[in-house]
Amino acid sequence: MTDFAPMTAAFEGARLIRREPRAVFVWMLLWATAFMFTAVVVATGDRVVLPSHGAYRSARDIAHRFGPFAALSVLLFLLVWATTTVAAYRAVLRPQDRRYFFLRLGPDEFRLGVMTVTSFFLVLLFGGTPAYLLLVLADPLMRALPAFARDIASLGALATVVVDVWLGVRLSLIAVETFAERRFHLTAYWPLVRGRFWYLLGCYFLCFLMVFGLTILFFLVGSLVTWLAQPELGSGGFLRRTSVLGLATVLAILTASFWVISSTMFCACQAYAFRIIVADGKAGVAIA
Repeated sequence: MTDFAPMTAAFEGARLIRREPRAVFVWMLLWATAFMFTAVVVATGDRVVLPSHGAYRSARDIAHRFGPFAALSVLLFLLVWATTTVAAYRAVLRPQDRRYFFLRLGPDEFRLGVMTVTSFFLVLLFGGTPAYLLLVLADPLMRALPAFARDIASLGALATVVVDVWLGVRLSLIAVETFAERRFHLTAYWPLVRGRFWYLLGCYFLCFLMVFGLTILFFLVGSLVTWLAQPELGSGGFLRRTSVLGLATVLAILTASFWVISSTMFCACQAYAFRIIVADGKAGVAIA
């Protein structure tokens, strides 16, 4: 199997976890701490919402639940996200720089944080643009052929997904390239993956399959833990609150483990693909 094979890149995360188990364990502890902080805030609030009824439907609901801790929670998760994501990139691209389990808090993390926040607002503002443009193009056909309006709408939805996937893959290496070059290199993001779309799509698809399997596994484990805790959750007063806090802690640890493993797989895949693409570009060879 060559270095250019999508499977090689897709399994870089598994190789990283096997090579640096202590670092990955520390990353899990960071995420578990963030999740447990959130669990403590929820469990010690005025009203405790059981997991089966705990879905938040709007930002207002979240702010009401966390109160003054809402902004602090967002900053905490952003900080942990930036440090662990950059740590995964660093472990692949600079494996010799393993001090503090590859964790830092410096310019690299700051740039990723800025990029994450900026991307979030850009998606809110322009995320529906492809769908809107396709709707504008399809609207005359739907009016002219009302009997086929549903079929046209289905084709439009499929086209929207295809366009979004294409854009996502073409822009997927922005974060890792920013880390590797230690700057915002705006003119290099788009050309970097020219001619490598199918290679990257294959990498991400294989990662998706592995993460999907992990999702099922962790969901079953989480459901089993929640089911075992149901009798205590049905009690009242102090025991109920303690049970909710204990369950939330266990679920926080499970969620942190799942998140770190899955995100490490994707981040390591991106870092490996970036390294191969850069080396390939220097050699003057194209990846189909």
